[in-house]
Amino acid sequence: MARRMDARSSLAPRSVVKSPQATPRELAQATGRSMSWVKKGRKRFAEDDPHDLSLLCSRSRAHHAPYFRWDVRVIQRIVEMRFSPPENLKCVPGPRALLSWLARDPQLQAAQIPLPRSSRTIWKILHATGCLLTCSKEPPHPNELRAPLEEIQMDFKDVGSVSPEHSPQGPRVAQRGCSR
Repeated sequence: MARRMDARSSLAPRSVVKSPQATPRELAQATGRSMSWVKKGRKRFAEDDPHDLSLLCSRSRAHHAPYFRWDVRVIQRIVEMRFSPPENLKCVPGPRALLSWLARDPQLQAAQIPLPRSSRTIWKILHATGCLLTCSKEPPHPNELRAPLEEIQMDFKDVGSVSPEHSPQGPRVAQRGCSR
């Protein structure tokens, strides 16, 4: 790390500070760096002391501000509306219906709380609170693996190869009608 810092420090600030009128291409060739590095470096050296070695270190690209969180009252109201829907609705409301009712809720309007504007956001809140369950992609009862060399019995008879008189279900009768 120290060697890298020494190599960077010997090239960068002096050439950028000494020749501010030089083009980025000339500085990139003189320092052995890319043009994008020279452009970033110029911007950094213009902001702070050009002899500060911390300017040569990369800067974090992580999210610096805290992520937005919905007010607890909004989440509680969504769950309440889900389990006891307004307007005497006889079914469980989905995210779109909840979104339209949230905008008309007098308690939340009086509190002047920011409300979700997307049914997808309502869906995420319902999913996070456990009101919606996701379907698993696995079959409900997976087949158990058999032991090695275990004997199993299978019937490979084709239905067409068995005559109707000898069928265990009795003679087959062709039915006609609609398939509804």
